[in-house]
Amino acid sequence: MTEDADLGQFCCEELAEAVSPDPTASLIEHDSGLILLNLGEREEEGETGVLLATIHFCPFCGTEIQTDEDIEAALGSVEETFN
Repeated sequence: MTEDADLGQFCCEELAEAVSPDPTASLIEHDSGLILLNLGEREEEGETGVLLATIHFCPFCGTEIQTDEDIEAALGSVEETFN
């Protein structure tokens, strides 16, 4: 990720504007620090939830924003919270 102070952790202005903490947004910044793509709602066994996918590259400029290691570390900390 870029070190640009004006954009914070984001690689470009478009990504900074698109990412939201709102779980219904298209691009979500999770509490773990991951940026996730909202694929929509899914219903299973009478429960409705949001289907999220990790992304590696910025959809606007193509910069790698998350590595496999970043994702594994963030998911590991989330899993530890639930154990």
